[in-house]
Amino acid sequence: MRKLPHLLGLALGLALALTPFVLFPVCEPMPGAAPMGCWFSGLLIQGLGAAIGVLSLIGLWRRLSSPAHVLAAVAALMCWLLPQGIIRVEGWPFGLCGDPSHACRAATMPAVGFLVIVVIGLSALGLILNFVRGDR
Repeated sequence: MRKLPHLLGLALGLALALTPFVLFPVCEPMPGAAPMGCWFSGLLIQGLGAAIGVLSLIGLWRRLSSPAHVLAAVAALMCWLLPQGIIRVEGWPFGLCGDPSHACRAATMPAVGFLVIVVIGLSALGLILNFVRGDR
């Protein structure tokens, strides 16, 4: 039971990492043009999904379990905030296409939004369980 939140977090991190290019692909780059912002957002989501998986593995060994939950929730939140433009980082080309019918807005981001909510909820549950059990 102690490992369940981390095992679920590992699966969710993997799902998040696979979402932008395998499960719900972002828009394809235009031939002969530089990649669009949604392509870079997909790379960001893929990297942060992998980071969530690594944090879950760290938590499985009961080392730094609570910090792993907090950092996983922050990474998941960044998967949503940066592509939406809610948080901007100067010089980083994250973003989404302006047309709501494009794949990045119609398929990828709704799937990412769902996974982000689940990861944050799971992280909160893991923190509560750690507090109740007295784990660190």
